[in-house]
Amino acid sequence: MTDTPSSGAERRHFILSPTAWLGGCSDLGLKHSTNQDAFCLAVRESVGAAIMAVADGVSTALGAEDASRAATDAACGAMVDAFAAEQDLVDALPSAFRAAHDAVMDPPGLDEPSACTLVVAAIRDGAVTLGNVGDSRAYWVGDDGSCALLTTDDSMAQARILLGMPREDAERSHQAHSITKWLGRDADDVLPAITTLQPETGGWLLLCSDGLWNYASSPRDMYEVVAPRARQAGTAAELAESLVAWAIDRGGRDNVTVALARLEP
Repeated sequence: MTDTPSSGAERRHFILSPTAWLGGCSDLGLKHSTNQDAFCLAVRESVGAAIMAVADGVSTALGAEDASRAATDAACGAMVDAFAAEQDLVDALPSAFRAAHDAVMDPPGLDEPSACTLVVAAIRDGAVTLGNVGDSRAYWVGDDGSCALLTTDDSMAQARILLGMPREDAERSHQAHSITKWLGRDADDVLPAITTLQPETGGWLLLCSDGLWNYASSPRDMYEVVAPRARQAGTAAELAESLVAWAIDRGGRDNVTVALARLEP
């Protein structure tokens, strides 16, 4: 397992690259004093299996940076155990999210619970199983030009989209980024929405915080950002760092975190 750096200085900008096809990058951005994002990666290279987790601390909750790290570490650890036990991944994800919630409710060094979002992907036998709570996202960017948003946000913007408001308008509306579901303090429901993907072509599985997708929300917009950079990147970590740099060039209003896995059919 590859862990998130623990100190604030180390988390200003860090890259994890456990293997060429799996990697990520997180950056403080230009407007914040702490990085409240975190990510965790685990890989079993011999069988092409991997786990990815990205969390974004709720900025109004004390210790948000500790919450995100606790959540990603706990979720990855639970899914590693599920892989070892050869557990069905759809069944394993709810337990991983409960473990993450419990970790956020009792983060090290804090006297009270914090809160965060979480998206987790498990890759095994060429298939992807995803779970999410909050508004950290997963995208598929295929070599054939296909692109898809694989997760559904728990947010006010998403609620307005479901009521018929166009995505661009909803995501610019008042309190659009207010989340309706999270892990940790005052959370009513911590069970993730789960989806699966069996790619038919090669491509990239991308997990990210809103620090990236704020600038390229729709699947097509994200494809147009990722595809040309993917052709130039040598590894997943290099592509992740390129995408983080792109978001910062556009204003870097939030912490930016990207985790990527290269999948082949």
